[in-house]
Amino acid sequence: MFNQSPFRSNVRTPNMKDFFNKGRRFIPIVIILVIIGFLATNCFYSLNSGEEAVVTRFGKWVRTETDAGLKFRLPFVETAHIVNVQGVRRMEFGSTLVNGVYVDIPEEALMLTGELSRVNGLVNADWVIQYRISNSYNYLFKVDDPESTLHSITQAAYRRVAAAYPLDDILTDRKDDIQREILRDLQEICNKYEMGIEITAVQLQDASPPNEVREAFLDVTRSLEDRIAKTNEAERYRNEELPRAQGRAVAAINEAESYKERRINEALGAVARYTAIEEEYRNQPDIMRTRLYLEMIREVMPRIENVYFVDPTSGNLIEILNLTP
Repeated sequence: MFNQSPFRSNVRTPNMKDFFNKGRRFIPIVIILVIIGFLATNCFYSLNSGEEAVVTRFGKWVRTETDAGLKFRLPFVETAHIVNVQGVRRMEFGSTLVNGVYVDIPEEALMLTGELSRVNGLVNADWVIQYRISNSYNYLFKVDDPESTLHSITQAAYRRVAAAYPLDDILTDRKDDIQREILRDLQEICNKYEMGIEITAVQLQDASPPNEVREAFLDVTRSLEDRIAKTNEAERYRNEELPRAQGRAVAAINEAESYKERRINEALGAVARYTAIEEEYRNQPDIMRTRLYLEMIREVMPRIENVYFVDPTSGNLIEILNLTP
């Protein structure tokens, strides 16, 4: 008891062997967690709505997953290529957005029109196409670099179509026809190459003539706008006046029909009256002659203003009574 050192502690110093013995118990847990993490990373993947996964095994297609949710694949054997088939994509020509500012690309914007014999056969045009992935497998494996291929065939399509139209049509009122024709041609090429792409829209953003003839074409554009305004004004006037004229025509026709019916009825009444008078005249001619004479006098006399007496011997007219009121 007296030999015990006052500096000796009762705390036991940790032994490295004990430490490793305790840590050995956690090794299986760590291994299980590593396996779970490996499986979660390499065996499972998720699909969002509007996405498809083209699964290949050693580079060969085996299936296409289209339903959203958690999916399984064999690690190191299968690869899932996820493609968004619902979103609409956009590709621009003639200009591009760089750091928030559009920069012109002259080699894409400048093209020939159908007026090759004129100085103004060139036009600067900016185009935009919108498209979506319609077949994920074709998009990934049928064509090498589909985005670059689409860019090339789009340029070929709109240059071919632009070369078939005069510059005035491209700058003014034929834009819709040109856009529809480009979309149709471009979709046919995509279908022929089995690119798995559906073209949803082709838009001519801006078209302008070369600087040398820009002012002249601006005058033409203003003239066309004036013509359209005058045409719209004439159409508006026609739409206002045509119903009025049609109404007047219907009223005139109705009035004519009414007048016709009235005259027919009057004529029929006159015929009936004449027939009745004729029958009475045949039965009693003297009485009817006197009656007709009196009726004529009764009808004529109220309209007489002056009464004149004719002297049969001299032929002079002598006014004997003035009936003027």
